[in-house]
Amino acid sequence: MITTRKIRFKWMIIIIPLFVSCSPKSSKLEPKRTVIAGQVENMPANATTLLVTFADPLSEERQTVQDLTLSDGAFCVAHDYVFAQNLAIQYDHTFINLYVAPGDSVFVTIDGSKFQQSPESALIFSGDNAEINEQLSRWSYYAYEELPTPRFNPAAPPAEYLQSIKQCLHAMQDTIAAYAQRNGMNDFVKQWAFIDYKFLAANYMLDYKDWANRWNVYTDSIFDVYDEQNFQSLYFQYHVGACVHAFIAGNETVRNLLNGKDYSAGLHAAVKTLSDKAPKGVVRDMMIYKIAHKVLSEKPEIYDSIPEWNAIFSQPVFHEKIKSFAFEKLAGAKKTIPLTGQAIKGVSYLDMETQNVMPLPDIEVLPYLVERYKNKILYVDVWATWCGPCLEEMKYAPTLHEYFTGKEVVFVNLCMQSTAESWLKTVAKNDIHGEHYYLDENAAKLFMGTYNILGFPNYLLIDKDGQLRSPVARPSNTQAAINQIELLL
Repeated sequence: MITTRKIRFKWMIIIIPLFVSCSPKSSKLEPKRTVIAGQVENMPANATTLLVTFADPLSEERQTVQDLTLSDGAFCVAHDYVFAQNLAIQYDHTFINLYVAPGDSVFVTIDGSKFQQSPESALIFSGDNAEINEQLSRWSYYAYEELPTPRFNPAAPPAEYLQSIKQCLHAMQDTIAAYAQRNGMNDFVKQWAFIDYKFLAANYMLDYKDWANRWNVYTDSIFDVYDEQNFQSLYFQYHVGACVHAFIAGNETVRNLLNGKDYSAGLHAAVKTLSDKAPKGVVRDMMIYKIAHKVLSEKPEIYDSIPEWNAIFSQPVFHEKIKSFAFEKLAGAKKTIPLTGQAIKGVSYLDMETQNVMPLPDIEVLPYLVERYKNKILYVDVWATWCGPCLEEMKYAPTLHEYFTGKEVVFVNLCMQSTAESWLKTVAKNDIHGEHYYLDENAAKLFMGTYNILGFPNYLLIDKDGQLRSPVARPSNTQAAINQIELLL
C-alpha cells in the first residue's frame, strides 16, 4: 500500500501500482513501449536518487532506480506496458503518482528545492496526459494527507460488513464531488479518484475474519469487480490477488491439491472452477494468471499438462506471458549477478567483535560480497528495522546458523530504509547473528532498484560461483532452506 505525502507506510509485502486501458473490451491487449522521463532541478545534496516503480502485474521487471548525480538531475526509463495504469515515482521520501497509457511519453519536472515543503507546487507535467497527471497528483496529495483512513470491523457478519463499506464509499463520492467542484477536476480524474478509493478501502479488508464468506464479500456488487475500468487504480490488482487467495482458501478441492503439491491437478481444478465462478474477460484472465504464475513458480514443468491455454484466456497476452515465465523457469533458476559498473556510496559494515561501524568505499554491493566471501554460499537477508515480519523471520535464523556451523555458508544481513541508530539498536536488542551491513537512503534505493527488491523481508541465495539462485526459502521454512543450501554445498 502506498501513502503520501511523506512515506508513512512500511513497504508491505508487498503491496505497490496498476491500470487498464479505456479501449473496448474486444480490443487486443498488446505491450507498447512507454517512456517516463524528467528533470530534477535545484537538486538537494541528500536527495540524489530516484526510483520508478512499474508494478506491472504481467512483468517480472518491477522497478528501476537512477543516480541523478550521473546525469545532472535528468532521468529516463522505459517499459513495455500492456495496461494503462498509475505508477509511483519515489523521490526524496515522497511519492509522485503518475498516469501512463501504453505508448505514452510522459515528462515530469521536479523542483528539488521546494519538493519536501510543497510537492504539489514543485511538479510540472508535460507530454501525454499532462492535465490528467496534474489533477491526479494534486488529488492524491490531498486525499492521502487529509482524508481519514478507512476502518471496518473484521469480525462483523457479511451483511453488516458490506453495509459499513457502502456507507464509506457513499461518503467518499460526496467528498470527491465537493473537491471536484472547488478545484475543477475533470470527469476522468473524478472516476479514477473514486475507483482508487474504492480499492484502497478494499485493501483494508485483508484482515476480514469470515473465510467462508470472503469470496462473496470481495466480489460483492458494490465493487463491480469484473469491470475492466477498475484497472485504472493501482490498488485493484491487489484486490484481484485477495480474491484469488479467498477463492483458493474457500475451495477445499483446490486448496488440498495445491497444499499437497499435486500442482497439475490443482491447477486444472482451479482453472475449471474459477472459469465457472467468474465471467470471461480480462479480470478473470488476471485471476487465472495469478494462480498459474504461483503454481508454475513451484513446478514449471507442468506447463505442458494444460494443452488448452489459448482457450482459457480471453486475451492472448496472458498466455504469452505465462508461457514465457514457465520456459524461463525451466531454463534454470540461476542468474548472473548484474555488474552495473556503478559503485554506490553509503554502505557501512558492523564488526560484531569490536562493535565498530566501518564505512566502506564505494562498492557494487553483491559483487563486493561475492569477492569478500569468496567460494562461500551466501544467504542474504534484506530487512528493515520497522518490518515486523523481518524480525519474526529472524527468530528462526539461529537454527539455520547452527546447522551450517563450520561449513562454507555465510549469513549476511543487509539493513535498509532505516536509520543507522535503529539498525544498531535492533541488532543488539534481538541478538541478530551473521554479517551486518547498513545502506543509507540513497544506497538503499540504488540497491533495491538494481536487484528488483520490492519489499521486506527479502532473501537472496548466492552459490559458490557467484550466481543468484531462486526461489529462496525463508528461515521459517527451515527444512526447505536447509535443503536448498545443502544442494549448493
